[in-house]
Amino acid sequence: MTELLDKLETLGFTKYESKVFITLFKGYNMSAPEVAEGAKLPKSSAYDILKSFSERGYCNEIQTPSKIRYEMIDPEIIKGKIENELDKSYTSKLKVLNSSFEQLTPLYKSELLSDSKVDVELIKGFNKYRFTKFLDLLKSSKEEMLLMNRLEGHVSKDLDVVSRMFFKKGGKIRSIYETSLDFKFEKDGKWVDVTQSDLIDLCEKFEKEGEQIRLADKVPQNMAIFDRKVVFISLVDKTKTKNNGTDVIIRNAEYASNQIELFDMYWKRSLTIEDFKKKNFN
Repeated sequence: MTELLDKLETLGFTKYESKVFITLFKGYNMSAPEVAEGAKLPKSSAYDILKSFSERGYCNEIQTPSKIRYEMIDPEIIKGKIENELDKSYTSKLKVLNSSFEQLTPLYKSELLSDSKVDVELIKGFNKYRFTKFLDLLKSSKEEMLLMNRLEGHVSKDLDVVSRMFFKKGGKIRSIYETSLDFKFEKDGKWVDVTQSDLIDLCEKFEKEGEQIRLADKVPQNMAIFDRKVVFISLVDKTKTKNNGTDVIIRNAEYASNQIELFDMYWKRSLTIEDFKKKNFN
């Protein structure tokens, strides 16, 4: 019985309501005092709950010459009523959530104090958080991202939502990918090792989505430059696990300009996808 009470409370019933609910389910044509006795509750509490249940359509209120009696209606009907209540509650809360974040989003870091702004930010630890910081930088960018990347781990062929939004607002992405094959991607529902042909297919997919791509035998560093002002560097240390890696964010236009020169030098040295195919498949 304790488990059933807990389940009813999870659905939104109070502890007293849960006890009255079960008592009514077991009983037949009961008076309020009888319900209170069966539920082991004060009579006043039972009266209030029974009145509420009657208004919500859980039980019938039967007038008799001596007193009002209560009888639970068909379980399937009650189940449907509760389901409708949960749907309405979810929809209402979802509307409030969306409305709240429409107001909250413009406030995000809007009162950042001048002395709290840093030129260099060091991020260590859990990989997912570090990737989130990368996406935040792309979201806030308006014009361009230059990416130098050694693909690792599990890579999806599908362009993420943030990148699509960036292209949609007119942003441009130039990417240099290292031609190493130390990663997997999803194929026929499974994560598989990558061949050179797979790498080409992946890059052609990215290019169709809007990226400009070059391929290099080796890139010196995983790096992204946002709007020629902010540099994101993912430091490579093969002695550490990926979740213990370190990323550095440098907000300095002069430093970004120097890194752009490095990027452009590798861009000129690197091959287009077509040139790579001619070199390796002809």
